[in-house]
Amino acid sequence: MPSLSSITTSLQAVLTQSHVLEITEHNIANASTPGYRRQAALLTAAVPSSTGGSEYVNSAGQKGGGVTIAKIQRFNLEFFDGRFRSVSAETKNWEAQTDILNQLEATLAETSEDGLLPKLDQFWAGWQSLASDPTNTSLRGVLLDDASALATAFNRRMAQIDQLRSDQNLSVVSQVEKVNSLADEVASLNAEIAHVLSIGEQPNDLMDKRDLALDQLSELTGSVSHEQKNGEMVVSIGGHVLVVGHEAIKLTTKPKAAPDSGMLDVYWADNQVLVPPSGKLKGTLEVRDQILVDQIAGLDTLAAGVIQQVNAIHVTGYGPTTAVPVPPALKTEDNFFTGSNARDIQVNNALVLDPGKIATADAPGQAGNNAVALQIAGLKTFKGMLSGTASLNEFYNAQVTDLAVTTQRAATNTYQHGLVAKALSDQRESVAGVSLDEEAANMAKAQKAYQAAARMLTTFDELLDLVINRMGLAGR
Repeated sequence: MPSLSSITTSLQAVLTQSHVLEITEHNIANASTPGYRRQAALLTAAVPSSTGGSEYVNSAGQKGGGVTIAKIQRFNLEFFDGRFRSVSAETKNWEAQTDILNQLEATLAETSEDGLLPKLDQFWAGWQSLASDPTNTSLRGVLLDDASALATAFNRRMAQIDQLRSDQNLSVVSQVEKVNSLADEVASLNAEIAHVLSIGEQPNDLMDKRDLALDQLSELTGSVSHEQKNGEMVVSIGGHVLVVGHEAIKLTTKPKAAPDSGMLDVYWADNQVLVPPSGKLKGTLEVRDQILVDQIAGLDTLAAGVIQQVNAIHVTGYGPTTAVPVPPALKTEDNFFTGSNARDIQVNNALVLDPGKIATADAPGQAGNNAVALQIAGLKTFKGMLSGTASLNEFYNAQVTDLAVTTQRAATNTYQHGLVAKALSDQRESVAGVSLDEEAANMAKAQKAYQAAARMLTTFDELLDLVINRMGLAGR
């Protein structure tokens, strides 16, 4: 006759395998969920009981108590997490730089006919053409158009770079808001996880959410995290604590000091400036405050060089006669360009109104004299920049080349770090990810065990029916 413990053992097996199937179902349902780590039931034999008792003369030892779930295991390797977050943060740093630098290259458009170098060449060529026929009114008009196109190219590039910096300023604000939101989420999950662990349960899904938030925090700021004994995570950025226990430190943005007061810096609550060691925020700040600033300075230097060198020659020259009978030619004394940098460079409006004031001669009364025009055309090769080591064209060509090298370096680092990040992600996924084939096998195994345990209950039911309903019928 089956004992009550035998029935209990079979029932426990049915319930346990049912729970295993539920865990398998949970894995399959979250196979595509970002940050989900697969789970598995760790089965163990239940506490055995002694076979000794009043109905036995001798004890045969202990009798098994069936199966039970010792723990729902969460597959995770903290070592992979730390390495992955470190490399991923550096990848995001270079990705951010590459993205902004690609936008900058598109703004400068130096690989097209709309580049600044072609505009400079066209401007020098305009002076060369005018030198061949100084009295030609049409050539003066063409030169003014070329000069205006050059000035506009300077103005437009500066406006676009300013806008690009402003866009990155907004990006910094958005990223800081995201960091604060993620920090709050980690702090809240810390509280929930610590509570669940304190009552002896395993908060696997909560840990998944926290790990995903930690991944995103690391991508943004290069943060590092360390787990405490109570299950809470301490998060820091560059040695400064961002999350500790149930509390998150808020980051704020404040305007920079003059002359760059339009830009925002990121501050801790104690008014220290945040200097992220890596991550998207670092890449954004680095391009905004260094590379774009260098490009602005380079354009300003080039524009100032064009203005000063052209004007220095132009004011010494003379325009052609403008009336009949021929009066002495008028020494212009007018600058060819107005302004002092790339933002405000313009062609002198006095020349636009009277192209005859464009100086081509180095002496009055010599309409065919082209000495000044030739001197200005010669500025294309004149070593007037970088302490006499480069011409205006060479100066800007070097700046464009440096930008191309910087952009290529960022793209190369993005690719290389991305490969390492992907390899680490694949390693982590091989341990923590859900394999649908594996889950199908686990499901079939649990199903068979469930069916066998259920069959045992059916067998016990038949035995009890025999004892209760069929035995003891003799003599009736």
